[in-house]
Amino acid sequence: MTVAKPPPRSVKTIRWIARIWSILTTVFLLMIFFIPDDGITGPVAAVDKFLLSLTGLALLGLFIAWRWELVGGIFTIAILFIREFAWVILKGNWEVGFLILWVLITPPAILFLIAWSLERKAQKL
Repeated sequence: MTVAKPPPRSVKTIRWIARIWSILTTVFLLMIFFIPDDGITGPVAAVDKFLLSLTGLALLGLFIAWRWELVGGIFTIAILFIREFAWVILKGNWEVGFLILWVLITPPAILFLIAWSLERKAQKL
């Protein structure tokens, strides 16, 4: 019978940085999505709802990573790529402003993947 070793302190630190970042990112993006501005208001097109839902799925992937770091990290990054491809296909262009989503959402996903990798290496030692 093998007893699983507790993860190293560095893994725990990386994991909690990723978790806190995912919470802050989610709160920030929810504020952007739901706090009304004084700009144009009106019905949202179905295409825009679909693309926005892909962003929501990427955020969901961050919370999946709380339990399953590898699956959640890969899921988050994959959904962001899918979102970009879908935008280009449906809208016909790409906007530089989308990089803000990558800057907010990708780092915690990568940190979850790093934590998973480091813990796996520590378990093998």
